[in-house]
Amino acid sequence: MTKTKTSEGRPWTAAGFYDTYNLAEKKSNQIKTDQVQTKIRRRANGKFLVKYRQNPSIVKEEKKNGKKDKKSRKRDTDKRKFEIDETGI
Repeated sequence: MTKTKTSEGRPWTAAGFYDTYNLAEKKSNQIKTDQVQTKIRRRANGKFLVKYRQNPSIVKEEKKNGKKDKKSRKRDTDKRKFEIDETGI
């Protein structure tokens, strides 16, 4: 399964290659639901590729932020403070 990325929405996933359009259309109809989009692409070698993806209007992607919050970084630095025991000197 190969994922290809388009300029808009979620990436497409390949469902398989088929020798005839009728076989590709049957597979496309099996996969197709309200939440999944399908498409059929003809390749240069005469085969047909069926692709599918989740409907971008239904699914909302969550933003992933790789950075920590500033507050959490401040809390981490408080834990790492060294305390000197002056009684041993």
